[in-house]
Amino acid sequence: LIRSSDNNPEIKIKGIDSYKWITDGFFLLHTADVMIGAENSKTHEIIGYQRLNNHYTMQYYNNKGNSGLMIATHNDGLWTFSGDSLRFKGGFNENEDIFSGVWEQLTEGKIWTHLMDIKLSKK
Repeated sequence: LIRSSDNNPEIKIKGIDSYKWITDGFFLLHTADVMIGAENSKTHEIIGYQRLNNHYTMQYYNNKGNSGLMIATHNDGLWTFSGDSLRFKGGFNENEDIFSGVWEQLTEGKIWTHLMDIKLSKK
């Protein structure tokens, strides 16, 4: 869900994210096919653990021709994803069947603002 603002109405997001181990379990392929309002967004992302730096790298590519790199960390149940202009904080519920949190984006190159709330349910 992208909350409404002074200039924009609320936008609902619905779709499917899937995850699959690749290269003998060393990397995770994340694919997302979602509708953001009336717009289709498709993303492929490869996630890998970097032992040297004790974090995960998340390299993504989407159907708009964009790509980027994010760093993910996990501490005391909290997942944090950090990129140049996006960041996320969230985690799993007690049953580990729902992953939820908040995405923020960097606006005007210096202010972090709420982008969207997410809630992914395991099927």
